[in-house]
Amino acid sequence: MKRVLLVEDHDPDALLLMELLELAAAPWEVKHVKTFREAALRWPEGQFDALLLDLDIPDGFGLELLARALQVVQDVPVLVLSGLINPEVAVRAVQLGARGYVLKGFGAAEQLVELLDPSP
Repeated sequence: MKRVLLVEDHDPDALLLMELLELAAAPWEVKHVKTFREAALRWPEGQFDALLLDLDIPDGFGLELLARALQVVQDVPVLVLSGLINPEVAVRAVQLGARGYVLKGFGAAEQLVELLDPSP
């Protein structure tokens, strides 16, 4: 089972994503925090396999936040979550090192699973 840290400040979005992952039978244990500070503090002891990062949280925004996250997690996959369709930011996020850029909503769980647990 993968341990995943979700950084999302909007509780309904976090709850929806966790429920969708459960419905998709994702073999993940998801821990939820609301700020980057909380994520950075939990990261060393959490032994997480991935970081799911909303790019608009109280203590960080956009690609600058992603760059900070990539420094903290080092070689662990980071998947960006966004409520906005923004191809330019999506491309730039992947160029910076994100595993993928996923739109929040009903298709997010399947995309996340595909990006983290690709079928052989």
